[in-house]
Amino acid sequence: MEQTVAFLENQNIDKNLIRGVEEFRSRNFVEEEEKRRIVKPDMAFYGKEVLERAAEKMNTVPERLVQLEETTSNSLLYSLGMANRIALGERDGLSEEGALYVTEESVIREMALQGPCVIVGRCAGWILRDREDVLRVFIHADKEFRKKRARTCYGIEEAKVDNILKRFDRRRANFYRANTCMHWDDKKGYHLVLDSSQLGISACADLICRTAAGEEQKL
Repeated sequence: MEQTVAFLENQNIDKNLIRGVEEFRSRNFVEEEEKRRIVKPDMAFYGKEVLERAAEKMNTVPERLVQLEETTSNSLLYSLGMANRIALGERDGLSEEGALYVTEESVIREMALQGPCVIVGRCAGWILRDREDVLRVFIHADKEFRKKRARTCYGIEEAKVDNILKRFDRRRANFYRANTCMHWDDKKGYHLVLDSSQLGISACADLICRTAAGEEQKL
């Protein structure tokens, strides 16, 4: 449950909604069958840790960086100007939002150098695109599947689900485009594209692990 709450906090979700999620998860137990399907990877897994390390480097708190990411996602001026400068390798005189992306870029590269790992979001696939040992994965699902998971796994009220999903998608797409000048959901930017609503979450995890291990010929 701590990971779920941290995820929602990173997304700058209303604190009252987060408390509702905590209460929901405390009242609902995970079935034993589901527990057996949850396997902890034997490698480092980075999500919110990227933001936390970036905050340390910038001598600030993660909450402030979440606000900057939100600003980046909604700023047309940033998208038109700062992203091009970053793409060209310029690092001097960047805005605070630009400095954040450059810092996150540095953190992600450092994480990749430490050994095999999984890095979720924050343009990691794009940042590491020149490495030959990186598997870029895009997982998507149909709307009803996502809505059901939002309700059952995160305890989000039916009336709020649509708006929250739209907000997440818009923020991810805008943040990716603002910093890379590319489209987040362009399938050509990934090695592996999976539909979790059709395959199931466990099957997606298995396919990713087997592909990363070089077993694609057995799929």
